[in-house]
Amino acid sequence: MSRPILRLSDCYAFFAPLVLMVELNMISKSAIHAFLARTETPDVTLAAFNAAFTFYFAITSTTEVIVALSLSYLKTRADLRRIIGFTATVLCVPWTIALFAVFTDLGNEIFGGWFGLSAQGQLEARWATGMLALSAPVLLLRGTAFALLMLNRKTIVITWSTLVRLSSLAVSLLFLPLWLDGAAIGAAALVFCMASETVFAWFFAWKYLAAMPAGHVTKGTFGHYWRFSWPLVINSSAEMGVIFAINLFLGRLHEAELAIAAFGIIHGLVSLLMAPMRNLAQTAQTLVSRREDVRVIVVFMMQLIVGFVILALVLFQTPLRDTVLRGVMGLTPALANYCEPAMGLAFTMAVFWACTALFRGLLSKARTTTALATAGMLRIVTAVLAGSISLSYPELNGGVLGIMAWVSSYVVESCLSGWRLRRIGWFIGTEVDQSSGPAS
Repeated sequence: MSRPILRLSDCYAFFAPLVLMVELNMISKSAIHAFLARTETPDVTLAAFNAAFTFYFAITSTTEVIVALSLSYLKTRADLRRIIGFTATVLCVPWTIALFAVFTDLGNEIFGGWFGLSAQGQLEARWATGMLALSAPVLLLRGTAFALLMLNRKTIVITWSTLVRLSSLAVSLLFLPLWLDGAAIGAAALVFCMASETVFAWFFAWKYLAAMPAGHVTKGTFGHYWRFSWPLVINSSAEMGVIFAINLFLGRLHEAELAIAAFGIIHGLVSLLMAPMRNLAQTAQTLVSRREDVRVIVVFMMQLIVGFVILALVLFQTPLRDTVLRGVMGLTPALANYCEPAMGLAFTMAVFWACTALFRGLLSKARTTTALATAGMLRIVTAVLAGSISLSYPELNGGVLGIMAWVSSYVVESCLSGWRLRRIGWFIGTEVDQSSGPAS
């Protein structure tokens, strides 16, 4: 039976709850930054937390792929077991590397030799990495729950679960300092709030799983999963890999810990503002089914870009900037002054993050994901080239250098992915089928 033509109202109805979800999700990281900024050694602790966060999620970004994999292959209850088993298998090696960083001298080499942290910063980063390692099973279960809710167009439940996340974060930040110190508090609080969110999401997602057929009625195998996922794994790893590369070069600046701490705050705030764009990927993958739908969702994306550019300009090109950085975030004068020039450039992220996310969703819908692997690798190369400026000019502002390298990486991916979509006919082709895209 033919699906109805997609309307802009359908896009907003699907997307709006996800906006709230991502915003609340990003608020949790910025709330942790605001908490750590009020500790006795904010520069060291923030640098340690951001180094640990960047390192851990750069190597374990496989967990991010489980949503896209589930949206394409989760048709039976048996599929759920295979999808989780496949993702856990792929995750074993990077997770083991993370544990080595916690319990061996590899951690000192990574956080001291690579990131340029002090001895205290290295210790705090290793503890924080150990806390973050507890998140692996939580993220696998959360991803499948969210996919079930998206497939049934119950994205409002995802928003509710993120409200639970934020509430549990407040509780954890209140009590965890009784047992933990420094960056480990932020990492443990992040894991605890993600676990609370996952339990709540599964409370609603369970009935949709129970309604699915029990047996092996689909053709999804580990081979199918791998061919679909490996480009997305690389692309997803590149998401944090870019930040990882940028931080490595910030560690070469004269004020390394200040630069890394500031860029962590900048990354958190810009993500808080712009991260709703990433939901364009799931929106396109779920809602697009024909050529006319592509036109509608491109118009939808353009409307989002205009709105988020205006929002960024209002927040960071007006006196509201001081309220955000000094009032809400509680930054010291040195940190706030260091962050200000970079936050003034935040509006440039809207265009390219939106295009990148939409193109990822359309390529995943077409099950033509190889271009995403190439784009991911080129993003890291771009970040390395831009970040390497620090080797020649170590006195540069790390926040400005970081955000310019970050935006540049999205420019490269959006250009490559857009070119690939045009080559396979997704902007000018015939009706789109659920299982495959137009021929090359």
